[in-house]
Amino acid sequence: MSTETLHSFAMSDTLHRPLSAESNRSSSPSSPRSLSTPTAASYPPSRAERERELALIPPPDRGRAAYLFLAGAFAIETVIWGLPASYGLFLDYYQQHGVAGVRSGSSLLPLVGTVSSGFIYVLGPPVSILLNPRPRWRLPVIRLGCCLCPLSLLLSSFAKAPWQLLLTQGLLYSVGGAMAYYSTFRFLSDWFVERRGFANGICFAGTAAGGLVLPFILEALLSRYGAERTLQALAVATFLLLGSALPLIRPRLPLPPKGQVQQGKKEDGSAEAEGEAETSQQQDAVTAAAAPQPITFRRMASNTRLLAFLAANGQSAEGWDRALALSSPPFANAVLQGFGYFVTLLYLPTFATSLGLPGSKSSAVLACVNGACVISRVALGVMSDKQSPHRLGFFAMAASAVAVSILWGVASTTFAPLIVFALVMGLCSGGWTSLYSAIIKSLVADDPSLASHLFSTFSFTRGLGALLCAPIASALISHPFSSASAKTGYGVSDGKYGGVVLFAGLAMGVGAGLEAVEWLLSSPKRVA
Repeated sequence: MSTETLHSFAMSDTLHRPLSAESNRSSSPSSPRSLSTPTAASYPPSRAERERELALIPPPDRGRAAYLFLAGAFAIETVIWGLPASYGLFLDYYQQHGVAGVRSGSSLLPLVGTVSSGFIYVLGPPVSILLNPRPRWRLPVIRLGCCLCPLSLLLSSFAKAPWQLLLTQGLLYSVGGAMAYYSTFRFLSDWFVERRGFANGICFAGTAAGGLVLPFILEALLSRYGAERTLQALAVATFLLLGSALPLIRPRLPLPPKGQVQQGKKEDGSAEAEGEAETSQQQDAVTAAAAPQPITFRRMASNTRLLAFLAANGQSAEGWDRALALSSPPFANAVLQGFGYFVTLLYLPTFATSLGLPGSKSSAVLACVNGACVISRVALGVMSDKQSPHRLGFFAMAASAVAVSILWGVASTTFAPLIVFALVMGLCSGGWTSLYSAIIKSLVADDPSLASHLFSTFSFTRGLGALLCAPIASALISHPFSSASAKTGYGVSDGKYGGVVLFAGLAMGVGAGLEAVEWLLSSPKRVA
């Protein structure tokens, strides 16, 4: 929901740029593993070793190694987020056929999907706090996460009750997804600097790409083999796909030696010779960048700017008060956009079934939303590098509010207008996460550590929207709009979905209003 980015601002701009023309020519972009990782026994390295290591660092934003990493990150994003984005089909199946053949109207069933996606967002800050001071843990954590995801799907195939699905297909899957997702995207900020918005858009489009293909696969598997065999097949496919992407996920910068996880200081503290001073400083900077200062709860609590953003009391003035005012719309919008977006993904397939549409058309509706998201995420990611993210966010959320209220709430009583709504909704709301990097950069460009925290916090608040939308929607469905006209979407199935449609439209509308305020308050000046 990461995203983004992800934790992309903790690196030095100097290190992200190519060191020199000679270094670029002598680098080996296709073989970043050739970078030597110092050990405690060999640290500090000699001047020759430093120069060789600096020369082998691949350049950012271009080259075979950078784009191979981008391909691997895209694959991980596609698999990890594609399944939660397609859970609406599982929900439709569970509500029609039950869990393990036992019919159940449990309110836990919608929660499985929102937990599997929402907790990935919510776990962003804890994963960041754990791994930022421990860069050597990142690759092992990615591998562990890529094992937990297929394991959770395999275990969920043996579930006999909704609460067991919640623990396996929901909670365990989200833990594995968060471990692989945030660790992978922490490396993305090293590989892409000037074109970070483009790279984020490509990676975030993986969610939509997975959601475009999976609905058709899931509908065919569920209708023919049932949920148990489908989950087992998904477990095998997920394991193979994630395993094939892992060799492409490599750090661009050398990892620090064991025990050197903060600033890469020399253990003996001795001064370098005058002729080696410049190279030593470069090497220290490389090591420091690869191992940023540890992020702890104490450090976060002592960071006045971070506390200001979290407080978000909206008092508009100069200096830090302006930071307070600017922080309110982004954090609130992360929740509001999560409300409107995730509740739509969750209930569109069941809404289509209530219209009497066959399963193939229900999956087509969900695929249209996710397919349009591919375009939206790439486009907004590219545009956010050059245009105000708040202006883009305002138009996106305003159009989403209109689409939900009119195209879904009024016109969607047959398949054709529902497809139109799905496409418009995906185009308007699907690219929201691609704006995160630009929004954060406009607020705190001078504080990389705080910016990293803010991205995690955006993900956390968006996750809250994903988690809370399921119980809210379940409560609204239990109180249908019985007086709504059956000739409108609000009145489908005796008004069963009227409250859900109204809730999604209001969330997007209020979010658009906050983005308009942010757009008007923003200026070329950044928070100092």
